[in-house]
Amino acid sequence: ILSIDCGGTGEHTDALDIKWVGDDSYIKTGKAAHVQNLSKYSQELNSLRYFPSQKKSCYVIPGIATGKKHMVRASFFYGNYDGKLSPPSFHLQFDGNTWATVDTSSTDSYYRECLRCSDVAGTGTLHLHFEIREFEPRMYETDDQEDVLLRKSRIAFGAADFVRYPDDPYDRYWHPSGKIDEVITATRDNMSFIPKTTDIPVKALVHAITAASSKATTLTVPTSGIFSEDATYYYIFYFMEVLEAAYQNKSRSFDFLVDGIKRNDDPIIPPYQWRRTNYNQGRYLTAGSNISLINTANASLPPILNAMEIFKVQRGLANGTNEQDVNALKVLQGQYQQLQSWAGDPCFPAGSTWDWLKCNTDDLPRVTELDLSGLGLSSPLPDFSSLTALEIIDLSNNSLSGQIPDFLGTFPYLKEL
Repeated sequence: ILSIDCGGTGEHTDALDIKWVGDDSYIKTGKAAHVQNLSKYSQELNSLRYFPSQKKSCYVIPGIATGKKHMVRASFFYGNYDGKLSPPSFHLQFDGNTWATVDTSSTDSYYRECLRCSDVAGTGTLHLHFEIREFEPRMYETDDQEDVLLRKSRIAFGAADFVRYPDDPYDRYWHPSGKIDEVITATRDNMSFIPKTTDIPVKALVHAITAASSKATTLTVPTSGIFSEDATYYYIFYFMEVLEAAYQNKSRSFDFLVDGIKRNDDPIIPPYQWRRTNYNQGRYLTAGSNISLINTANASLPPILNAMEIFKVQRGLANGTNEQDVNALKVLQGQYQQLQSWAGDPCFPAGSTWDWLKCNTDDLPRVTELDLSGLGLSSPLPDFSSLTALEIIDLSNNSLSGQIPDFLGTFPYLKEL
C-alpha cells in the first residue's frame, strides 16, 4: 500500500490506520497549496499541488513492476484554493496514454481509478492525492496482460454505507446503490455465518436487490450512465443467496442476459455459503447497453444481485518513446537541473510532449527537435549523440563552456544547428 498526499509534507496515519506520505519524492515541479473550502471527505484533500507552468506534469511512481496488477486511484478537490471560484478542467494520462478528463468542483471531490497503470500525468492544472494498491495475480484476469481497466462502477447493492478498507483488504471503494425504483433490498437472514472471501468484502455481499414484487420474473440491472459509449467493457457480477430456505429449495434460478442475449451456460442459482460470479474479460458493448436477470422456468422467487464491478478496457496502448532516446534525455537531465522537472514519457501522447522537444509519429516515437534555447544552461554539453533522429538542435542563449563537441557533427538527419 502506498498513499501519497499531494502537496502534503511528512508522514501521518489516518483514521483507517493507512499511512500517508508527502509527494516530494515523486514529482519535481508544481507548487503546494491548501484549499479554502476544507474537505468534508478527508484530511488529504485539504492539501494539493498545482502546476501553473508546464503543459504536462507527471508523477513517477517506482516499484509498480511490469506484470503485476496494481490499482491507482487519483482524487481531486479544487476547494477554491486560489480564491478565484474557477474550478479547472484537465486531462489525466497514465504511461503516456489517455485516461480521463477531470472536471473539478469547489465543493465536491472526485476520483478516477485504473488497474495496471504506473506513471501518472496531467495536462494543465491539477491537485490530488494518489493511492496505489497491489492485487493478487489471479484477480481481474484479462485476455491480454497489457489490458488496462478503467473503473466505471463498483456497487454493493443494498448496502447502507460505503465499503472500503479495512473491510476490503485491497481498499477498493464499494458504493452503496441508494434508492432504485421497483426493487427492494434483501438482507442476509443469518449473520452468524457469513463466508469470508478475499476478492470481495463480506459487507458488499450481505445485502442484495431483488424485484419489489415476489411474482416478478425479471430484474433489470441499474446501469444508467455506465455504458456511456461504444467500447469494450470488463464486468463482474456477484450473486449470493441471502435466504437459506430459498437456497435449500432452489427457489431462485435465472439467466444473465446482455442486450437480450443469454450469456451464461448454466442457470445461476446463488449459493448460500459462498458467492457465484458472472464475468466477462472484455465484451464490446454499445452506448446504452442493458443487462437483465430473467428467471428460468422452475424458479419461484425473482432474481437477486449483490454487487457488481464494471470497467472500460483500454487496449492498443502506446509503447512509449524509443528507449535509446529516453536514455539520452536522461543524460541531459542529469547534467542540467533546469530539465529535471520533466518526467513521464517524453513524446506521448501526441500534443503533450515535453516543452523542449518535438517528436515524430513512429510507433516508438523518435525525438526530432531539441530546443534548449534560453534555459540558462552552463557547463560542457554531455554526449547525447544517441538521439540519432534529430533534425534540429537549438542551444542558443545559454552559457555553455568547453570545446564544441565532435558528436554534434554525427547526426545523420540534422538540418539545423
